[in-house]
Amino acid sequence: MTTIDKSGESLEEIIRNFRTDYKIHDWELFYEILKKPSKGILGLFAHKLALVRFQLPSVFERAQLFLQTLLQKMSIRYSQINSRIEGKTLYLEINGSQDSGFLIGRNGSMLDNLQYLINRVFEDDSALDKIYLDIDGYRVRQADIFLKPYLSSILSVKVSGKPITLEPMNSSERRIIHRFVEQEKNLRTLTIGEGEKKRIVVFSANQNEKDALSQSKTDSKKGRNNPPTHYHKPAAKQNPKTNKAVTPPDKPKPHFHQPKIVNAKH
Repeated sequence: MTTIDKSGESLEEIIRNFRTDYKIHDWELFYEILKKPSKGILGLFAHKLALVRFQLPSVFERAQLFLQTLLQKMSIRYSQINSRIEGKTLYLEINGSQDSGFLIGRNGSMLDNLQYLINRVFEDDSALDKIYLDIDGYRVRQADIFLKPYLSSILSVKVSGKPITLEPMNSSERRIIHRFVEQEKNLRTLTIGEGEKKRIVVFSANQNEKDALSQSKTDSKKGRNNPPTHYHKPAAKQNPKTNKAVTPPDKPKPHFHQPKIVNAKH
């Protein structure tokens, strides 16, 4: 936090002006009164101004304070909130809550709603691009489950040197792929397409984007570089009474009849 001293005719005026100037809310207002205002007596003593010392939190600290206040108003108990900053991105994780099942919601819906709310509150602050919210490693576990079917295809680029184009994904799914590839020194990613769902091209770090994209398009037309489409099981749901994951049963696999081929050349 940054320390700022303000003086004025009255304590109310100093605090009001500080809140207005720095757009501070009640839940993030911290101050200490150093001097109270006093008037001179019969003109014999000088008039003294009030002096207040404020603690101004950074936008990252403000976001964490907002989350703490929100959980308190929701009567949610937890052991701690961990935070991590990467550039202009803030990662917040709630740990040790007995209400984790409620906070996660069905397929993570409640967690997504809370994350959306926090981002809306701070969307106008240029010092912060995005806030990601997690609870007890839920998103990490879900990311591992999602990533697993793609690992062999992605890592094969290291051996073959040929780019691959993955199936269309939403922004959350693409982020999982991008973050994994960032940890691989010899690989890079490129996003292509329009709309909500876009494709990711994974290519060698020794290849430039233009060549990778060109080769990817050529191989796609020949049907050589597209990994098989992966179908993911629904995420395990949380039982609100026991806070334990309930794995949905597998759907029966459809049976396909092999079409008869007439006059086929072998």
